[in-house]
Amino acid sequence: MPHCSLTPCREHDIVSKFASNLRGILKLVPGNPFIYKETHTAMTLLRQKRFWLGLLITGIFLYLVLRQIDTGALVQAVLHAQYIWLLPAFVVYIAGYLIRAIRWKFLLNAVKPLPWPRLLPPLILGFTVNNLLPARAGEFVGAYVVGKREGVSKTAAFATVVMQRVYDGLVMVLLAVVVLYFFRLPGSAAGAESKFVDMVNFVIKATAAIFVLLFISLFAVITWQEFFTGWFAKFNRRLPAALRPKVEKLLGSFLEGLAVMRNRRDSLLAFLFSVLAWTGESAAYYFVMRAFGLVLPAYAAVMLMAVINLGIMVPSSPGYIGPFEFFGVGTLLLFGVAKSASLPCILVIHALVWLPITLWGFYYMWTLKLSLHEIKGPGAEKPA
Repeated sequence: MPHCSLTPCREHDIVSKFASNLRGILKLVPGNPFIYKETHTAMTLLRQKRFWLGLLITGIFLYLVLRQIDTGALVQAVLHAQYIWLLPAFVVYIAGYLIRAIRWKFLLNAVKPLPWPRLLPPLILGFTVNNLLPARAGEFVGAYVVGKREGVSKTAAFATVVMQRVYDGLVMVLLAVVVLYFFRLPGSAAGAESKFVDMVNFVIKATAAIFVLLFISLFAVITWQEFFTGWFAKFNRRLPAALRPKVEKLLGSFLEGLAVMRNRRDSLLAFLFSVLAWTGESAAYYFVMRAFGLVLPAYAAVMLMAVINLGIMVPSSPGYIGPFEFFGVGTLLLFGVAKSASLPCILVIHALVWLPITLWGFYYMWTLKLSLHEIKGPGAEKPA
């Protein structure tokens, strides 16, 4: 019997017994293998170090947000909000995903022209997995589902997902820069507000550098493809013979997915639809702010959307709990909104952007007979 300390063994036994008992109970649910598979995925997740690291980061952000908050006032603010404003917020938020599906159509045209409604399920499934699993695993899921359903290379499809994220990053950085440097932020005079301005500046500059560098790199690869593939061929010859064909095929498929960068029309349309999608999401944020009586200029909602979405790139627990609230409250602080007034609004915005898409994704999982257990590890699938 292997030697180990008492506490780790005991914790392992507790987790194993809990998982075994839960699986046994779920086996009694007739015709519900979906739940059983999701439970298996959850048990696997609990054993991953990155999950607990994300949970720690979430705890730190939540502590910073929730300290010195009057919970009674928070509950009252949530209960007495004018939720009629959530109707237009919901409509424009959902419309943003239809726009993203159309954008994906333009990015995939060079690989295989597909009608945009066919791309809606994999798009929503990708965002759903991002909401439920750490490390942005959903970025691989959309490509996996498109490859499986449409008969295209999963690697090429993943390259178009990379392009989506590059466009998203560039648009959010652009919007944040415009607001930060061309509009007055009334709450950014001194103290905590001044410190948060410095943090926002850092986040914007860091993410701008990342996305601009990534875009330039991808553009250089596709522009000087012959030179790049020749250089890569020299590198590939150093690999074991059994790996060379697979690596070469992966590279070819990835470059195929980047071919949209040669098409100015599709590239421009993809960028414009990115702007439209994020503008719509900003409008959803604005309507929720109105529900809580926060009458701020429209550019405040744009700034809020951009900083939150750039900020949640920080690794955290599934659903971006913690960083979402921290960067949301901090951004409204720049506009003179106290933490006690902004936190209820941010919590409802978080629920708006998390719950509908997650339920929509579960609907697709059910109708397409998929489960998190099946799609959470598409990287193991051989590229087609």
